[in-house]
Amino acid sequence: MNIKIPVSWLRDYLKTDVAAKTIANYLTSSGPSVERIEKHGEDLLFDVEVTTNRPDAFSVWGLAREANAILQANGQKSQLVAPKGLDTKLEPDKTQKFPLDVLIRDKSLCQRFTAIVVDNVKIKPSPAIIKNRLEASGIRAINNIVDISNYIMLELGQPMHTFDYDKIKGSKMVLRESKAGESVKTLDGQTRKLPKGTIVIEDTERLIDLCGIMGAENSAVSSRTKRVLLFVQSYDPIRIRKTTQALAFRTDAAARFEKGIDLAAIPQALSRAVYLAKQTSGAKVASELIDIYQNLPYPKPIILNISKLNSYLGVEISAEKAAKILQLLSFTTNTTSQTITAKPPTWRFQDMEIEEDLIEEIARIYGYHNLPSTLPKGELPKAEESILAQVIELKKALKFLGLTEVLTYSIISKEFLNLAGIQENEAVELINPLSDQWQFMRPSLIPSLVDVIAQNQNLKSNIKLFEIAKTYEKNPGDIPTQDLKIAFTSQNSTFAEIKGLVENLFEILEREPKFQKFTDKNPLSDNSQFALIKVGDKVVGGMGILNSKVVDFFGIESDVFIAEINLTTCYQLPASHYSYHPIPKYPPVIEDISAIFDEKIPVADIISEVKKLGSPLVKKVEILDIFKDEKIGKNKKSITLRLSYQKPDSTPSREEVTRFREIITREISRIFKAQIRK
Repeated sequence: MNIKIPVSWLRDYLKTDVAAKTIANYLTSSGPSVERIEKHGEDLLFDVEVTTNRPDAFSVWGLAREANAILQANGQKSQLVAPKGLDTKLEPDKTQKFPLDVLIRDKSLCQRFTAIVVDNVKIKPSPAIIKNRLEASGIRAINNIVDISNYIMLELGQPMHTFDYDKIKGSKMVLRESKAGESVKTLDGQTRKLPKGTIVIEDTERLIDLCGIMGAENSAVSSRTKRVLLFVQSYDPIRIRKTTQALAFRTDAAARFEKGIDLAAIPQALSRAVYLAKQTSGAKVASELIDIYQNLPYPKPIILNISKLNSYLGVEISAEKAAKILQLLSFTTNTTSQTITAKPPTWRFQDMEIEEDLIEEIARIYGYHNLPSTLPKGELPKAEESILAQVIELKKALKFLGLTEVLTYSIISKEFLNLAGIQENEAVELINPLSDQWQFMRPSLIPSLVDVIAQNQNLKSNIKLFEIAKTYEKNPGDIPTQDLKIAFTSQNSTFAEIKGLVENLFEILEREPKFQKFTDKNPLSDNSQFALIKVGDKVVGGMGILNSKVVDFFGIESDVFIAEINLTTCYQLPASHYSYHPIPKYPPVIEDISAIFDEKIPVADIISEVKKLGSPLVKKVEILDIFKDEKIGKNKKSITLRLSYQKPDSTPSREEVTRFREIITREISRIFKAQIRK
């Protein structure tokens, strides 16, 4: 997270003569990183990146604490001065007190809630120093009361709210979870439908706050406001995060609540707000302080072993020096010759838990540049070969096979999911989809590729595409299964052509594919023209023709052949080991056999049987032609096979060829009821 901090504001609390650029360098080397120093009028502006585990540094005061510790550790003169008003007495200034009834329905929603009413408020523009600092930090100045809440958030890291007290119906605030169907109009004028479980505040009639994110318009401070409710509180970070995600609406306040705030410092933030309200608007405290809390979490002491510290850092740091560094960071320490018992400050209770956390703090303040640089010894670890390198080579080869690579979105619509034959409860659904077109993580690449063909069919009539990407399948009780797959789609093609592409692919993969007739139902294909692809006994994919239902859905005017193969599974299977065979010295005898078969008989079964019948003389069987016509019979097909007869020690004789041909023709006639064509 990045924040912009005027240097003059930082110097209000960090008293040092060190130049701004030097402060930035020290911060960057040992703490939050100052990415840029910008000129802003007569002031300088730090653009600071703070890591998400350090919410205590999301403020001017937090950065001042960090800079003071780092400067002193490096021998620079520096002093930390607290903001004025942190100890303001929150007692009524008037005899007439204004009541406020606060009820928190579920204590887990809010760990601490503080509030106070101020009267005699005069709404006007903020003083120039507050306006300029807010605008330099990227926040628009509104008026002296609203600006206080933003000023406190940037200065102390404590988000707060200001309400017009007279707009709170019944002087009552109930903090609860939202119900299904509730909505609230926020200060930006947007009506937001709330997901169930959102933290909200209502008065006796309506919702008045979208807690931790933005107040409601109906309780806003206006130019007519006379009495103001100031309140500082904390909320359950997880619920705030879920709400911002569900609403796609995130504010500076929400960003801080999500990461957790210092619960012990909440009263100080309210005191500072009252102090500023008195200074800028003449406000007077007009109620008793409300402070609701329970079982506040406080940091637990951590024991650090000095020998472990020195072993980790590779240098000798005494217990006294290590303790001094921790004290500069506001840790309370108790030191022996071998250990340090350190209690973190309240603003570090979230990221200070174990011994290694203390070692990291000591190392960064001591200076990483002061630690020895030693190259690791021993053998380099052997990493597994990256699949990415194999995929890149695969893509290069497929390009030369005439295919065009496309990249489509991994998120698909409900319609595309139904086309793939996956039930909604079996798919990986997004909790917060941007639209109904971006609702599910796809289990198959095919619908996305077919959609590309549909959108481009007017430009080209023989589109051949492929995509290599991950698919997502639900895995109950665990993260989704993410397999890398490759899919082909080929327009105006044939089954033989797509099979050829698959065979070429497996040559590149160095795996031996087998094709098996599919007896089940596939929602994407015509089942009479679909085959499973196996490597060994493992099914790795399938191929076939896109069925008419899917073709009609996309409005495609030609046949589309498809194939999808699980590369993750393929790469896990052993590669084929090819052995060397010398080129035969004697030429083969080649002849063709044509026969008429029933249309339902798989070609693969015919080839397999012919190879078996012709062994050992028939070395190769190829499909030369497949012909269908009413003239050869209904539901019939004519197949021409090209047979290569070959021997290692001589050319096959006419008698040998004739004998094997007769065996082959006789047996395929018997087995397949085939009619041999003369």
